[in-house]
Amino acid sequence: MSITRSSIAAVSITASIAGALILSSVPVQAAPGDQGNRGNRQGGGGFAVQCDFSHSASVDPIVMPGHAGMSHLHEFFGNTTTNESSTGASLLTGSTTCNDSNDLSAYWVPALYQDGTRVAPISARVSYEGRGPDVTAFPAGFMAVAGRTDQTAAWGCATRGAQPMFGTSVATVPTCDAGSRLVAQITFPQCWDGTSLDSADHISHLVFATGNVCPTDHPVRVPQVTLSVSYPAAATGGSGVTLASGAASTLHADIFEAWAGNSLQNRIGGRGGQRPAVAGGPQNGQQNGPRGGQTDPNAGVPADLAGAQAQAPDQNAAPGQGNRGNGGGRGQGQRGGGAAPAAPAA
Repeated sequence: MSITRSSIAAVSITASIAGALILSSVPVQAAPGDQGNRGNRQGGGGFAVQCDFSHSASVDPIVMPGHAGMSHLHEFFGNTTTNESSTGASLLTGSTTCNDSNDLSAYWVPALYQDGTRVAPISARVSYEGRGPDVTAFPAGFMAVAGRTDQTAAWGCATRGAQPMFGTSVATVPTCDAGSRLVAQITFPQCWDGTSLDSADHISHLVFATGNVCPTDHPVRVPQVTLSVSYPAAATGGSGVTLASGAASTLHADIFEAWAGNSLQNRIGGRGGQRPAVAGGPQNGQQNGPRGGQTDPNAGVPADLAGAQAQAPDQNAAPGQGNRGNGGGRGQGQRGGGAAPAAPAA
């Protein structure tokens, strides 16, 4: 591995004392003319897991490993054991709130406040976009942070039977009508340097593809991960939304990958299915959406609005055609590329 865990921890601790994470000068690239980061997909297809809210804590095992109480408050999904000392190995011995018990990964976002009052999230829909022999599974222990830019994060409102409507600026939170739910969405790049489980800024080991092609310094195609976090009706949105990390524009997410055995590679390759949810895990929520240019009308919609009925894949779709509609899409909030966003801080 080109970057050691100890060196990353040293950078993180120094940053916490200084009050700001020292960011790498290497930007994440958003290719002009692409449909935002959603235009950089491999062939189409993918899958999603639904992970209920697990717990909240002022810890961050990626940015501040080994230090409790030094991070802003985070909301955790998936692995129920996630704490300041979590590692890829420890996560693999834990349990999960995800509806695929092979997924022992940890996912988290900063806590949300509506008019000064914390509102706990309902769940996160985690989409893994990209299938085929050219897409490589993340190794256990892979870590990354994304968000804080208009190309990687957005706020929207989700209504049953319709695609979520996302804004074009992460600084603006829409006000959701009765019957809809506030949704936060964060998308990660899909080109990996092939060696680093993490990097000093926790993102530059990943970059976005340009014209659906990974650059030579990040040649390994991995799934494009998108978190769509759903909130209850108490989170009405609008200017009253702030985050534990600051303003609404600081929206970001962390992923700490830990899939049992070869289960992630098998799902990417279309082999094998998901194991039943563990006891106490979610029993509802959509699992897989249609492929081949079809649209999932419940993409990003909370389980209590979307219902428990899983959508079957479109068997008539030709391989590699179209993009699967899921939480990774922004519906009518799609936007083109632009200036390269700065790397996010957690």
